[in-house]
Formats: sequence, structure tokens, C-alpha cells
Amino acid sequence: MPKRKAASILVALLLVAAFVLSACGGGGNQQAQEPKDPEKLVMGFVPSQNATTLQETAEPLGKMLSDELGIPVEVFVSTNFIGLVEAMANEQVHIGFLNPFAYVIAKDRGDPVEVMFKSVRHGNDSYRAQIFVRADSGINDVQGLKGKKFAFVDPASTSGYLFAAHYLLKHGVDPEKDIEAIMAGSHDGAVLSVYNGQTDGGASFEDARTLLKDDYPDVMDKVKVIAYTDPIPNDTISVASWLSDDLKKRIHDAFVKIAQSEEGKKVLFDIYEIEGLTDAKDSDFDIIRNVAKDMGIDLEELAD
Repeated sequence: MPKRKAASILVALLLVAAFVLSACGGGGNQQAQEPKDPEKLVMGFVPSQNATTLQETAEPLGKMLSDELGIPVEVFVSTNFIGLVEAMANEQVHIGFLNPFAYVIAKDRGDPVEVMFKSVRHGNDSYRAQIFVRADSGINDVQGLKGKKFAFVDPASTSGYLFAAHYLLKHGVDPEKDIEAIMAGSHDGAVLSVYNGQTDGGASFEDARTLLKDDYPDVMDKVKVIAYTDPIPNDTISVASWLSDDLKKRIHDAFVKIAQSEEGKKVLFDIYEIEGLTDAKDSDFDIIRNVAKDMGIDLEELAD
């Protein structure tokens, strides 16, 4: 069943990420952390687009935050979605632009993370996943994906896996048995795999096709969307919960100031097309927990 498959993929990724990070000197999440603020902050991002490009795009935000806080801020782009969760658990990243599923995984398995903001795009603090195919494929609904090759983004991607797989399952397409699934590693990578004919269908956030428009001007014509999921709470800015209340407040206020400035608005938009930030609370993400439960993923067991 896809329920067991989804859980086993996540466990495997968590184990690999934990091993790599512990080899780099990570402290793990088993020991209580004293509320002693670091001399340098590390701000982490997930690779929703090309990692090298994202690193370069995020550097100005690190400098702006450093100027506001008076503390050096280093930018870190994880190689995968779970890698950022593990980096925060191992106290190597202090501020994480966690996607909603990764945040819930971290929170529910007891990692020291605390949600601070949700992103705002197009005036909304939620978005949808989309399922797409080549326009010339002859596929017009998800039933047509049976027996086809399909590009998810990452097992810990909310739109690029969890909600898309849940949509397929609810519409009679078993993500384990009925399609040949691959992991593209990024949202633009999933779109590009369909554009190039490497896969027949794919999933991403709405509308990840725009990430490729500069290099592939005809992407909107050659890749068509055939389904959208229910709304998903937008991605987060989360912080290490063991930071002092004073530093957390300063980080919060700095982001508010940056998001209201013209330069800051441009930088946030360039990174993840963020148009604003709104305060968030943990219960905002209960819908993620409900979908994970429906898929048979026990988030608390991922810590075992």
C-alpha cells in the first residue's frame, strides 16, 4: 500500500540525513539545549529550485538580516527537504524556510522548532499543488496517468509529494502501484522532466512552470495542468525554539521590517516569490497532519 511506502521513504531519508549531519558534528535532538544564543546565525532553505541559483538569490537576505540584528547570518541551502529538518534538529541551522510538511515532520517528532511566519502570495497564506502533463500527451485527467512515469519533487515536499499523492490516491490512482514514480529533487526539475518528455506527468506547487519561463518560453504551452489539490498552508519561516525570547523577538521584528521595505520585498520575491509574511501558529498546519494520517504516515514514529 502507498501508506507503508510513504512512511518508509521518509524514514530512509531521515536516517540518511541524520547520518550525514552527525558526521559533520551535529548535536542531535536528544539532548536539551540551554537557551544560549549563538554568535552567528545560519538561515536555511529547501531546494524548491536550482540550489546554486537559490544560494545566490538568498545571500542578500542574509546580509539584510545580519544588518538588522547585528549578528553574522550565513545562508545554507539543503540538498533535500529533509536535510533542512535534520540541520535544525542538529542545531546547525537556526532559521529555516521550512515547507509545511517538513515543518510538521520536525514539530511532531519533537525537534526544537517553532513556527514564526507563513508566506503570503497573491494576497493568500495558502496555495495548491498541481498535477501536470505534456500538452501533446493525450492525457486529460489523472486516470490517464496509470502505467505512466511520474515526477514527484521530494518525499517531504508538501505540494510536490504529500498532497499530490493524496489527490491521486483519492481519485483512484495508487501512487505506488499505478505509476512509476521518481523524485525530481525540485519543483522546476519536476516540470522540466515533463517538458523534456522524461516523465509523462508530474507534481509541483501552483504554478511552478513560471520558474522555467526565462529559459523555456514555451513551457506554459507545452506543459498543461490537469488537476489541483485542496488549499495548503504556505511555507514557513521557523526558528530554533531554544533561542532566547529576546533574540526570537528581534528576528521576528527584523523580518517584518525587511518584508515591508522595497528592497526586502524584492529579495523575498526573488527567493520564493514571497509577497509578504503573516504570523503563524502550529495549529495552522493541522491540515498537513490530517493528510499525512490519511496517507498512513505516523509523524511521531519518524523519530524512532
